[in-house]
Amino acid sequence: MSRQVAGFALHALEPAEEFEVRAHLARCPECSGALRRHDTVLAGLARTLPAVPPPAGLRNRILSAARAESPGAAPDRARRPDAPPPDRARTGWAATGPQRVWAAVAAAACVVAVGGLAGQAAGLHRQRDAEVAQVRDLGRLVTGMDAPGSTHATLTDGHGTPVAAVVAGPGARRVVVADLPTNDRAGSVYVLWGLDASGSAPVPLGTFDATSGHTDVTTLPAGGSFTAYAVSLEPGRTAPAVPSRVVASGSVV
Repeated sequence: MSRQVAGFALHALEPAEEFEVRAHLARCPECSGALRRHDTVLAGLARTLPAVPPPAGLRNRILSAARAESPGAAPDRARRPDAPPPDRARTGWAATGPQRVWAAVAAAACVVAVGGLAGQAAGLHRQRDAEVAQVRDLGRLVTGMDAPGSTHATLTDGHGTPVAAVVAGPGARRVVVADLPTNDRAGSVYVLWGLDASGSAPVPLGTFDATSGHTDVTTLPAGGSFTAYAVSLEPGRTAPAVPSRVVASGSVV
């Protein structure tokens, strides 16, 4: 929920999401504090630019350009040398010109910054969608563990630490990666192997990648009956005929 706070501050959430965040903020001091910090940043953007005066001569160039574009207006050079300068109170430039220029610049900077935060919010939306899809996969996997004809195995590394699991059902075989080290996706790949009780050679069932600290679910084709599974880390991006380095294994229960 804390990742939704940035989108909430920008009013970039869907109505249902906004109501959910509002209800959460009422009981979560951490997220409420995060929202206040977002609001402070947004409010302070317009005050971050220094009050620098405009370049010399800018006023005259602007007024001359305005007179040149006005029908029937006399050019600035036509004014008599002894004529008084334009009424500054009437033009308002001396009092408010620099402020108006920099207010516009500050507004533009605010738009850029808000656009960046909006991009961040869009990225959070994509991340949230990926996580929702992952949760759904895990939910289907857990509910399918007790389905008729389903089997599962917990795979542990050489120290006995669970790092992955396999759930095989009538329609698919799913590999849940919990704590495997990240592989180099350009030059290596993990391979799932099936083993049967006869002691025959392991059967490569499919390849997948892993990211440290992240739970992934990979769906592989169903088929074959096995009493144990193993995972190996292989060079290249295809499964070899036999595993070269087994990193985890476990029996079917």
